Amino acid sequence: MEFDPYRPIDLYPDKMGVNPIISGLLFKFRPWYFDGKTVWWGKDYELRSEAEDAARELKRLVNSL
Repeated sequence: MEFDPYRPIDLYPDKMGVNPIISGLLFKFRPWYFDGKTVWWGKDYELRSEAEDAARELKRLVNSL
């Protein structure tokens, strides 16, 4: 699965991704999930792989509501 940055123009239900966030001289990564109505955001992570795992978990949590 591709974890794209958030872009409103190409959203579709059940899409998730990871946004790079500039933090000082480094990047951090913020996971997100779109359920078809709302974009849900997670906290920032230092590793992209952690943010990707968090996006999967965010999707699971939102779908269990």
